[in-house]
Amino acid sequence: MIVCCGEALIDMVPGAEGEYSFLARPGGCPYTTSIAAARLGASSRFLGRIGTDFLGEALVERLKANGVDSSLVARSDQGATLAFVKRSESGDARYAFYSEGASDRSLESSDLPPSLGPDARFLVVGSISMLQEPIATTVEGLVERECGRLLVSLDPNVRPSLIPDRGRYLERLMAWASRSAIVKASSEDLEWLFPRDRPEDRPSRFLEAGAELVVATLGAEGALAVTRKASARAAAFSVRIADTIGAGDTFHAAMLCHLEACGSSDRSSLAALDEEALASMLRFAQGAAAIDCTRTGAEPPTLAELESFLEEEP
Repeated sequence: MIVCCGEALIDMVPGAEGEYSFLARPGGCPYTTSIAAARLGASSRFLGRIGTDFLGEALVERLKANGVDSSLVARSDQGATLAFVKRSESGDARYAFYSEGASDRSLESSDLPPSLGPDARFLVVGSISMLQEPIATTVEGLVERECGRLLVSLDPNVRPSLIPDRGRYLERLMAWASRSAIVKASSEDLEWLFPRDRPEDRPSRFLEAGAELVVATLGAEGALAVTRKASARAAAFSVRIADTIGAGDTFHAAMLCHLEACGSSDRSSLAALDEEALASMLRFAQGAAAIDCTRTGAEPPTLAELESFLEEEP
């Protein structure tokens, strides 16, 4: 079971009728990760606070329609965070967030269940849930409570526009990383976090903090996975990109699905992963992310779609 905790928001994706036309699409880093995991055949559960208005209903219905367990979702009469998306010519996305008083950022410790369930193996956290209160403190407490039982998988998904104090953010991030078994970050995240380090040295910062496995997505250059004993790289798949919304979340979910399917669901098994196992995990995750990039908005593939894609690729 993969439990994803954090924001569930509405991505305002550029429409076809000009620069300032938008389409509303359910999104959010842990929210999309939970859906991607379920589509890839894993048991998936979402933990967060979602409103009761029509946008909130759309968010909950999408979880249910994709087979995500929504029993840990807290409901409130607050509205949803809106994330307006602007695409570059290459398909990369920039975001403007409007979240004051929103339901997802208002998750309180009283919304947390006493247990995430006996079947839980992974806990996914990170993204803008690290940057807004009270959800940041709430999730921080959950990580502290669960890190000895579950594998915490952290995705910083850095949004500099939401970070007023870089030093405070870095301090908090590394504290979260010290309690995480896995850290997944993009090359843009790593460059912003550790600008003075050589690119090849940046992932090791999280190993030094206490993680067992660090995975870096490198855009067109593929992906890299490192442990204290092994490392592997995987090339990017060549696809026609519609946009990159949800690609990192899809990659994250696929990586965890592959690890769970292979029985790597404790710290010792993560530490023991060899080059071949890391390369296999990366290829699976890269394929899932590549398919998402061919679609508008966050639309992860099903397991059947991914298996078919990988069979056709050399």
